[in-house]
Amino acid sequence: MSRPLTGTRNIRRFSLRLEAATVRTCFVLTLIPFLSASAFAGLAGFHDPEFEKYPLGAWMTAGTQTHLRWRVEIPTPELSTHQRLMMRIITRVDGREIEKRRAGKGFLTLMQVQDSAGHAWQNHAELDFKNIHQNVNQSDFTFTHFAFVLPGDYTVTVAVCDTVTLEHSVIVRKVHVNAPRTEPFPNAWEGLPPVEFITSLDGPPDVWYLPEIESHLNLPVRSRRPLHIQILVNTTPSERAAASITTIRRNMSLSIPAMKILSQLRIPGSTIDTALLDLTHRRVPFEQKAVNRLEWSNMRRYFADAQPAMVDVSALQGQWKMRPFFWDEVTRRLRWDGDAIPIVIVLSGPAFFGNQESVEPSHLDPESGRRLFYIRYRTPSVRPQHVRVRPGMKPPFPVPELDPLPLDDLERTVEPLGARIFDAISPDQFRRVLAAILEQISKL
Repeated sequence: MSRPLTGTRNIRRFSLRLEAATVRTCFVLTLIPFLSASAFAGLAGFHDPEFEKYPLGAWMTAGTQTHLRWRVEIPTPELSTHQRLMMRIITRVDGREIEKRRAGKGFLTLMQVQDSAGHAWQNHAELDFKNIHQNVNQSDFTFTHFAFVLPGDYTVTVAVCDTVTLEHSVIVRKVHVNAPRTEPFPNAWEGLPPVEFITSLDGPPDVWYLPEIESHLNLPVRSRRPLHIQILVNTTPSERAAASITTIRRNMSLSIPAMKILSQLRIPGSTIDTALLDLTHRRVPFEQKAVNRLEWSNMRRYFADAQPAMVDVSALQGQWKMRPFFWDEVTRRLRWDGDAIPIVIVLSGPAFFGNQESVEPSHLDPESGRRLFYIRYRTPSVRPQHVRVRPGMKPPFPVPELDPLPLDDLERTVEPLGARIFDAISPDQFRRVLAAILEQISKL
């Protein structure tokens, strides 16, 4: 049996990833987070002190210059897993420019994004020639800046210069950022700064959570009665993926941003708890009650220490009990706790486990107010391929945009509890799922 996806897929999932050149060898440079996180949160812009060392204003007055072999790409901003529009500014420098300047110190990129009101946000990155191996003539070096942006018009200025000779190139681009076509949360970005640079570029786990981004989405929710919302994240990948670290990272790159968003809901008279579930070891490695702000430093410790390829003997002997453990955790949290209505939201990637022990029938008292939501958030297994059809060429076979999966083990477990089940394969779909859940909660 298979189940259709919730929503329709209209954009590819965006994740923070580094770009690779298709023709020449490409070395991707992680940006050094020189600026403090709070510096990026200004509504009226941010001035990077590094800009004072270089006459960017004079370079800009002289117009677009190409003294170096380089190019700049600014792909269309897309909705990210953090439910914010993400802009990427990709600067590629020809490796031959590096070889010509081996005696120097390095290159510097200066990047400025100015909104229509004239407020500017600045950032920079450095490339030290000492860290570059010899003979890179056939290589491209890529600096990628990431920033959350609001819909509107921006002027993007990018400069690359030799830090010793000040030989440079400058380019100025106009960028228009469109609002989503369909918007279930028209005021979600109200009060947010037009530009927020991302500095967590060293990879997992911080790149999932983005601890430097402290601004909240504006998602007001009201309910008639107090709620006790509990957000559970399944950190155990499907056995079909052989518990690979790649699969865990892919799942967490979706679930952790979703967890962060849900934990920031503010519902008068209600509380929110969060927890991570390690089904393999049948434990709760992280739990935080009455969340005001997620304790990311404690949560990340679990991911930093996790070694999915290594499972001890006791865990192997009990792997057939993963489904009962999940059942016990969910049913325990669905029981009434005082006057608050229990709401459990489970976030998971696909979860197919073999030879699982059956679970006991539900003993929960029937109660219409209780709610259980299961969100299977995943990447599509097949991505649409865009092929240009030339004259005389047979059109390619159509690739289905949606790829429904059978019910997984966790879905089968929560179905008898009356769970509302959702499936999403893009940030746009998750946004609609979130809207549907909040609408149901608001009616309680």
